[in-house]
Amino acid sequence: MSSGAIAGIVIGLMAGAVVSASLFIGYMQNRKKKNRGESDDELEEGQDEENGVSVGGGAVGVGAGEGKLILFQGGEHLTLEDVLNATGQVMEKTSYGTVYKAKLADGGTIALRLLREGSCKDRSSCLSVIKQLGRVRHENLIPLRAFYQGKRGEKLLIYDYLPVRTLHDLLHETRAGKPVLNWPRRHKIALGIAKGLAHLHIGLEVPITHGNIRSKNVLVDEFFVARLTEFGLDKLMVPAVADEMVALAKTDGYKAPELQKMKKCNSRTDVFAYGILLLEILIGKRPGKNGRSSDYVDLPSMVKVAVLEETTLEVFDIEVVKGIRSPMEEGLVQALKLAMGCCAPVASVRPTMDEVVKQLEENRPRNRSALYSPTETRSEVGTPF
Repeated sequence: MSSGAIAGIVIGLMAGAVVSASLFIGYMQNRKKKNRGESDDELEEGQDEENGVSVGGGAVGVGAGEGKLILFQGGEHLTLEDVLNATGQVMEKTSYGTVYKAKLADGGTIALRLLREGSCKDRSSCLSVIKQLGRVRHENLIPLRAFYQGKRGEKLLIYDYLPVRTLHDLLHETRAGKPVLNWPRRHKIALGIAKGLAHLHIGLEVPITHGNIRSKNVLVDEFFVARLTEFGLDKLMVPAVADEMVALAKTDGYKAPELQKMKKCNSRTDVFAYGILLLEILIGKRPGKNGRSSDYVDLPSMVKVAVLEETTLEVFDIEVVKGIRSPMEEGLVQALKLAMGCCAPVASVRPTMDEVVKQLEENRPRNRSALYSPTETRSEVGTPF
């Protein structure tokens, strides 16, 4: 072969090698991009870059397989193994899930809400709500510390465990050792609930409707600080379960009239439920259906009758008016009027929750020493909690 032919063959082989190398490099870069994209997608689905971390797990307590744990502020110390190997004790059962008091291996205690299978929306639909709830922080709201979803779809909401009583128990149980709920203490509880709701309605970038306000969802500590639970859960539920929550609100006497036609809760239906709750605090009677009988207690109607019969002062719980010389000066009558305004049948005339907060602050009880004096209990023995 001539030298020119040999040179042509060599040049051709070199060109072929360069093309092959370029194709290989291009393939590897595309593969790298694809893997990075999949990794980013997984992060988007299972991890909040700013507020959460995603952890893979082994055997889980609520179902075998791997799962993801999203951690929020205050829950960074939790691991998937800690949460799912915790020993649980049932605290409450509802139509949409079960709440457990769970003890961690290190001795700490958390509250776990296991959502009923089929009650919650799929992961892609509820993750944005979960992230929003995980960012909510206020002294009158129970914070969400973490969220878990297993491979089988099981979902856990993880909160702080607080060894305190619900407002429902404080108002309606007759157990010995309970604190006397005088007006200054009830006012502090009512104001705390109002502040928590106002924060949900106007204090966040994206407002949140509570959707399930009732005395059983208010925790009260030994200093009479109220903290709301279960806010925003209706946004996680499938429509049928969200309707069940509205039906429960009706049974318990907190359902706004407009929810007969529209089943989706909003800030105005929250205000109505708060009005019923404030009446419950003032009157001391459980609204809605009585568990022992088929009687239905309509608190706004009870107040209207008392006003017509000029027996308004008799409608207050006996512990509320104890030691009060002038209900008007102490803000009691104003609080009753405020509660009735919140319960207005027409949603547009109800006050907003920030207006409720302002009115309660303007009508604080004059005798506030009862908040700080030694705890007085119905049995006059023991401690309040």
